Amino acid sequence: MPGRRSTGVLSESAALVRSTEGMSYTEEGGSMLATAPHDEAALDVEEELMDYVDSDISVLAQFHEDAIRQAGSGYFQWMLLFVVGLGMAADTVELFVVPYILPSAEVEMCLGSREKIWLSFITLIGMMVGGVVWGNLADRMGRRRTLLSALSVNAVFSVIAAFMPTYGTFMTARFCSGVGIGGAMPIVFAYYSEFLPKSDRGKCLSWLLIFWALGGIFVALIAWMKMPRTGVDVVMENKEHFSAWHQFLLICALPSLAAIIGLSFVPESPRYLLEAGREVEAMMVYQRIYKTNNMHNPAAHAQYQLSELELPSKRPSGRGLSSPPSPGKSVLADMTYSIETFWNSFLQLFVYPHRRLTAVLVILWFTVSFGYYGLTAWFPEYIKLMKNEEYSNKAQYTNGKNFTNYTFNTSIENQVFHDCIFNNVQFSHLTLSHVIFENCTLDNVEFTNIKSSRTYFKNSIVKYSRFVDTNLSDQHFKNCLLQNNTKLSLIPGCQKDFDYNIYLKEVFQENLVGQLAILPGAFISGFIIDKTGRVKVIGISMFLSSIAAFFIWFLDTDAAVMIFEAIFNFMFIAGWNVIDVITIESYPTHLRTTGFGFMCATSRLSGVIGMNTFLSSIGSSRAIPMLITSAVLLIGGVVSIKLPETGSSLL
Repeated sequence: MPGRRSTGVLSESAALVRSTEGMSYTEEGGSMLATAPHDEAALDVEEELMDYVDSDISVLAQFHEDAIRQAGSGYFQWMLLFVVGLGMAADTVELFVVPYILPSAEVEMCLGSREKIWLSFITLIGMMVGGVVWGNLADRMGRRRTLLSALSVNAVFSVIAAFMPTYGTFMTARFCSGVGIGGAMPIVFAYYSEFLPKSDRGKCLSWLLIFWALGGIFVALIAWMKMPRTGVDVVMENKEHFSAWHQFLLICALPSLAAIIGLSFVPESPRYLLEAGREVEAMMVYQRIYKTNNMHNPAAHAQYQLSELELPSKRPSGRGLSSPPSPGKSVLADMTYSIETFWNSFLQLFVYPHRRLTAVLVILWFTVSFGYYGLTAWFPEYIKLMKNEEYSNKAQYTNGKNFTNYTFNTSIENQVFHDCIFNNVQFSHLTLSHVIFENCTLDNVEFTNIKSSRTYFKNSIVKYSRFVDTNLSDQHFKNCLLQNNTKLSLIPGCQKDFDYNIYLKEVFQENLVGQLAILPGAFISGFIIDKTGRVKVIGISMFLSSIAAFFIWFLDTDAAVMIFEAIFNFMFIAGWNVIDVITIESYPTHLRTTGFGFMCATSRLSGVIGMNTFLSSIGSSRAIPMLITSAVLLIGGVVSIKLPETGSSLL
């Protein structure tokens, strides 16, 4: 095959990739085997085929592997791990920030149950869109450039969201920040993998997930320091002009900003540059890696050497890399051409030879994400449910008591008045939290400057009473007889019945424990991924997680929930980590981030469905999340058998 030569300084240890006339190269076990054609016709057919195969896999991939191996693995890769790890941390921050701000946003923006659900889902929906868009762009425009753009969009709109005063504008900003961060995970994995030799790839990619857990730990610790921890604190704190949850959102933009700064000092992926036909730039990147890794080794003279490089002069068509300029002469024509290029690149995932792999990965990503995101949403809500039941069981009951000429001037909490009579009574400057007046008679009672939470009058008679500066409205009176009552100077604004009996401390602890458990799981998976095999690790992890899900039946305390979540995350994360690695290694360079981005989008969509499914089961039997989790993870484990073993694959 014809070649294009780029020559460097001679070195015996340098990689030599050569194609000679009358001989073709195939890849077997990471080495190049020469085979002679049997006749002229066979040579013609074989050369046409190898124009695609050799240039994409044999020549470029083998040369990149040899070049990156000679450049070495050391300080440069550790520095890059920290930089791209910040992008991974930003992904986690974006996911977990909503549960912490939801109570404060509910009070300030007067959100109903539907609005709260959409606020929880909007980030995942934005991530779903971002995964497809940025993943495709990274295959056509470059890893580093696209990752910088995606993180910049996330950082800008995260800051904007912190200043948005209304529900609509806040949701728009959150969606846009989700679109930005949606590109982080697929690009980070692909970008970092293309700086690693094959021998270190599985281990180092596994350790990327450590930063994902660190992002969750970061957001939990910042929430612990900045956010109110009880419902009463939430209400009081929201009176500030720029309250804590807005400040919290600003701080949570720091990982994205730090990643953007770090990316300004690292180069483009050399594997992408080779694929795009930019060999000179790729050579400069290899030299930079070598010099960085050997900067403390004077004997190496910090000089990277290559003997000889022969690359094919032809590039396979339809790659989507270094696309020729649009033939259009108008903005509309340019836009149409860009959309067509985008769509054609995306469709390659669903045609031979990638369609079977894509189908298997879609099922696997969907099932594991459904179970993980569903349980992630279920755990804190289930803890809240148990706390509420425990709280209700501690309610104090007052039965058949007559209060006459009496003044209540201290707050009342978790109290039930049953068959009581209140005559000429005053409730003044206090809080009524979870107070029930049932079958009571209130005659000439005055409520002045009252803040209430989950306080209701049921089957009662209320007459000749005054309500001055209270948030008691019609929704608080159920099957009551109301006669000659007066309401004056009602507190303006939202009349939502906000629950003061929320304790965010448990949410902080639950999330922190869950993320801490990911750290050893990700670390250990890095050591076993190559020894055990990718497919086997996924299967074992999913099977053990499926069995562990049956212990959900025994979770009857918040401590038990946290212990179970820690053990479950430890076992589960190894499998999901290897799914990330195998997705990166399964797709060729020109589809690597397109394929991974689509899988991330599938994961976010599955997360929305899983969260909605699991949250709807709150209050029902624990058998529902138990059986669903076990079933979907078992399906994922069975499907994973169909995945290829990619440990020896060249990128």
